[in-house]
Amino acid sequence: MRKKKVDTGRYLKFRIYIVLGFFFIFFAAIFGRAFQLQVLDGGRLKLLAQKQHRKTINIQSKRGDIYDRNLKELAVSIEVDSVFAQPGKIDSPRAAAKALSPILAMGPSEIEKKIKSQPNFVWLKRQVDLKDEERKVLSDIEGVGVIKEARRFYPNRQLASNIIGFTGLDSNGLEGVERYYDATLKGASRKFVGDKDAMGRLLLFEDLDKTVPVQGMEVELTIDKTVQYIAEKALKKAVDEAGAKGGTALVMDPMTGEMLAMASLPTFDPNDIKKFEPRHWKNKNITDAFEPGSTFKLFLISAALEENVVKPKESIYCENGSYKVADRVFHDHEKYGWLTVPQIIKVSSNIGSAKIGERLGRVQLYRYLKAFGFGGKTGIDLPGEAVGALRHHSTWSGVTVDTVSFGQGVSVTGIQLVSALSTIANGGFLMKPYVVRSVKDASGATVSETNPVIMRKVISEDTARRLTDMLVGVTEEGGTGTNASLDDFEVAGKTGTAQKPDLKNGGYMKGAYLASFMGFAPARAPRLAILVTIDEPKGDIYYGGQVAAPAFKEIAEQSLSYMGVFPENSKRPAVQFVKAEAGEKEAALQAPGIENEPAGTETEAPSSESPMAVPDFSGKTVRTVLKMARDRAFDVEINGSGTAYAQRPAPGQSIPAKGPVVVSFQ
Repeated sequence: MRKKKVDTGRYLKFRIYIVLGFFFIFFAAIFGRAFQLQVLDGGRLKLLAQKQHRKTINIQSKRGDIYDRNLKELAVSIEVDSVFAQPGKIDSPRAAAKALSPILAMGPSEIEKKIKSQPNFVWLKRQVDLKDEERKVLSDIEGVGVIKEARRFYPNRQLASNIIGFTGLDSNGLEGVERYYDATLKGASRKFVGDKDAMGRLLLFEDLDKTVPVQGMEVELTIDKTVQYIAEKALKKAVDEAGAKGGTALVMDPMTGEMLAMASLPTFDPNDIKKFEPRHWKNKNITDAFEPGSTFKLFLISAALEENVVKPKESIYCENGSYKVADRVFHDHEKYGWLTVPQIIKVSSNIGSAKIGERLGRVQLYRYLKAFGFGGKTGIDLPGEAVGALRHHSTWSGVTVDTVSFGQGVSVTGIQLVSALSTIANGGFLMKPYVVRSVKDASGATVSETNPVIMRKVISEDTARRLTDMLVGVTEEGGTGTNASLDDFEVAGKTGTAQKPDLKNGGYMKGAYLASFMGFAPARAPRLAILVTIDEPKGDIYYGGQVAAPAFKEIAEQSLSYMGVFPENSKRPAVQFVKAEAGEKEAALQAPGIENEPAGTETEAPSSESPMAVPDFSGKTVRTVLKMARDRAFDVEINGSGTAYAQRPAPGQSIPAKGPVVVSFQ
């Protein structure tokens, strides 16, 4: 029987197809995997690779300095050492920790723990002051290095610390001006990218020496370092003598809204922030709200005079010290019968104020209090400003108009109160308060400058004048504020003593008061508006006229002397603010409270004109015209804004004996 012949050709083809199939599957798998790695997962893998061999260095610019209005340093940046470790290069963490301990003032176990916590890089201690011999020791320790960083330093320690604030380790502003103007002070950082070689050394693609980050801007405050010191010293003395929990003091230029001083107790040293609690950091002048008490009466009287619901010489019956309204009985500290409106202010009668409030009515009272700025933020350029509490008149009870009239059932901040007081001092204009005067770059060129801003007209000049006369009586014999009177100047002021509310149980705390005094001086030509509050004075002496008024006197007396305002030249020209040209929502005018012209602004050239002749104001700015008028002691009326193009009388004519020199701007 013959064997069947095998078809070898077909078998060979079959084997070839099988081999080709295996190759196809193999290369398809490789292609698919390559597609996945390069296309689908390419971005993710690229980032992982960069993390392994690429290094980014962030170089922060030097933080800008902070100065007072006279360019005295308040906050500066200095270069200090920061010590780091590269644990992978350290053979013996224990031996390194033992050598580093006395230099870094840290325990060896703490240093060793830090070294072992990270494989590549770890900070051991930042911003330390090293001696030359200590740097040499560190350079001999393998895996330990030192780099330079900028540290914030406050040369005046606690002075103005609640205004300035402080920064963190990475030069980020955390409180005060440092926080509010952080972006301005911080400047711009630069990032540099390089690759690491096999030894871990960094290879940069850019020249660090030729690429410098943009330095932070310099900030000039309106604060006067000397006035700030005077305010802080007087406040501390008053708080210590009263055994109080704390206190505040505010000094404002009422013509411009510039803050000259803001003191707050308790306070802190920003150079050693860890020793203090967060409650010490606060600027209580803007963060804390309180019931104003009798200081609120002057705003009630302002509204009543403006609306003509009372006459200055009118008498009001004060019920012999006891007045029942609905289910409440209001009392005065003395049994008064008939009192005129000025006497109500002078002796601070609650009953007289309540009756005036009833005449004015809840709607009008609420409207004027809102116009004075209560129940809303002032807009001051500092963080953490509180709003206070002023409920809408529609929610008031039958006695609210009475209680609000003498400062109960409403809460305010110190900055609101001194701003409202300045409205009376400057003739009826609510000014926006501010603490930063200008911002300059590293070369000294002015980048921005803050000008006074009129928020709105609240009362007439006549009303402001009448109320000033009444407030002067408060500091004269028989008034509640005689301890605030000055020997050489008239003082317009008002005392306040408010029982503190019990926020937990309702009602008011027994024996807990906030004593205050606020006023302006000289009364007829104000240079300073001052508010002093003393929180919970101990003992039987707790009235504002007893514990706060003496601090006001010390601040006003020493500050006016420092500013060169003496009896013979205390009368300066009044400024009549006139509504700016149509289309301008806000008029930003510089009043005579400015002592010095900032760098780069126009100044008056020496003149040979007669001192009794009207100067030529052509082309001058509002600021310069006001300064020239102040220097020659005559009144000036401002119309419009921009530069002067017309005036009456003409240049060279005699200064008017009565009335202002009218200057028009465009």
